[in-house]
Amino acid sequence: MKNIFCRMLKKKYSRKIAFTLAEVLVTLGIIGVVAAITMPTLIDNHQKKVAATRLEKFYSMMSQAVYQWVGDTGFIPGTTYNFPENTKYNGKGLEQWYNANLGKYIKSTSQVSTDSGMFVAFADGSGFNAYQTGGNMYFFFCIEAKYCNTQASSAEGYFDGKRTFLFDFANGDFYASLPGQQNMSREELLRACKYGNSDNSEVSSKGRRHTCTRLIQIDGWQIKDDYPWSQIMLEKK
Repeated sequence: MKNIFCRMLKKKYSRKIAFTLAEVLVTLGIIGVVAAITMPTLIDNHQKKVAATRLEKFYSMMSQAVYQWVGDTGFIPGTTYNFPENTKYNGKGLEQWYNANLGKYIKSTSQVSTDSGMFVAFADGSGFNAYQTGGNMYFFFCIEAKYCNTQASSAEGYFDGKRTFLFDFANGDFYASLPGQQNMSREELLRACKYGNSDNSEVSSKGRRHTCTRLIQIDGWQIKDDYPWSQIMLEKK
């Protein structure tokens, strides 16, 4: 009788243990599924936060440098500023101008001139490419310096609105995106950011999402839910 009772008791508890293990496995499976679903969103949100923070920091730093340059040179913002001729698509000439003007107010970890422009890296891991033409010094800010192409005149992928963003220095002012896009509505900025705005705004154009930086700026340096973040280029059907 004692042996029978022991076997019954053992069988009862073994069933209970087996059931508990099954529950654990089911729970772990659910956790895995939830993690698989939520992890991409968490990663995207983190990347958005890093991007927005670095964009705001870069804009503030450059605007302050321009402000100091204006104060030291007496240049009147809004009037025509003519870059030296040797800075146009000329890396060496542009680097010399940058060092003598804006660069002396900016802390960087490294810089190098290319055939047509220049590259600068910062301590936080970000950086920019730049080139000058037509009275504009175009800055292609890279959230991570590794995304900066050292061939600064190449447009492909340069301001994709996720890893790289467009800024502009012209006539004593520093702009998020381009001067002509400062008065666009949010709807216009969002549409152009989604589909690109090269020569024909109705046609997608990779690497030419000019307005994305300005859109983030008017949103208070936030990347909102309707921002086209999940795709580097949203092709229009």
